[in-house]
This record gives sequence, structure tokens and C-alpha cells, in this order.
Amino acid sequence: MILPILGKTQLHDALIPYDDVDDFIILRARAFTSRIRRAMIRDVLQPDNVPLIEWQLVFSVARFGTCHLAKITQQTSLDPAHGSRAAASLEKKGLIERRDDPKNRRRKLISLTPSGMELVSRIWPRAQELLKTVTHSMKDDDLAEVKRLLDMINDAAKHLDERNDNG
Repeated sequence: MILPILGKTQLHDALIPYDDVDDFIILRARAFTSRIRRAMIRDVLQPDNVPLIEWQLVFSVARFGTCHLAKITQQTSLDPAHGSRAAASLEKKGLIERRDDPKNRRRKLISLTPSGMELVSRIWPRAQELLKTVTHSMKDDDLAEVKRLLDMINDAAKHLDERNDNG
């Protein structure tokens, strides 16, 4: 039912049935990632005054080792333009260094500096502890099943990236 209000905006009932929304997996995934992101910023990164995007880049270099920014953006959800700005900021702070790739001079390799490594050694244990607060009540088999299902749905969604890349 639509109700007119002084000839301007109208009030209306829900347009999408509740059951359709409840089955929309993106809302569940977004709720989970939003909660984790907020807690990560507040409890893990704020004590060191590290922006989330910079942590994502530092974490990725710690995870992959010295690599190209392109590898990080391909393997993570990091936007290339945001990643480039984060890399510039991290380089200015002395947490990463970029140097020419001897195999391809058009590309730069990103490495953690000793200060960047020390930052990882401070933050990574706090990040792991945060995740344990979420998963502590889960049995190992249940956690393994959640990981398996997340991998399955991520694999199923890969074609969405390919559609975007091809046109």
C-alpha cells in the first residue's frame, strides 16, 4: 500500500518479501565482515594508529613475501588504486620499500622493512586473538566446514570478476 505525503515522498510497505531478503546470502556475509572490520579497526589496529587498508597491504606482503602490488590486488579484495595510495603512505612511513623488479623494470617489488616486520609482529597476534573470540565456541569440524563452504561460494563467484575483467 502506498500512502501519499503532501504530494512529495510517499510511504510504502516493504517491496521485497522478507523471505527473499533472508535468503540473500550477501546480507549475511556483509553483516559478518562489517562486524569483524569494526572490531579489527577498534581493537587491533587503533592502538598502533594503522588504517585498515594499510594493514591489508602490510598483511598481504607478510603473507606472500616480496611481491608486486598487482599480485596483492589479484589475490585479495584490495582495489588497485587504493592499494597504490596505501603503498605510497606505507613507504613514506618507512614500513615498506619499493624497488625495481630485475625481471621486469616496469614493475616494482614491495617488501617489508624491519619496521614493517615489527608492526606485523605486534598486530598479527591481536588479529588472531580477535578471530578466536568469534570462533572459540565452534568445534574444529564446524570451523573446517565453514571454511569449506566459504571457499565453495567464493569459487562459484569468481566468474563475476571474470565478467568484469572481460568487458
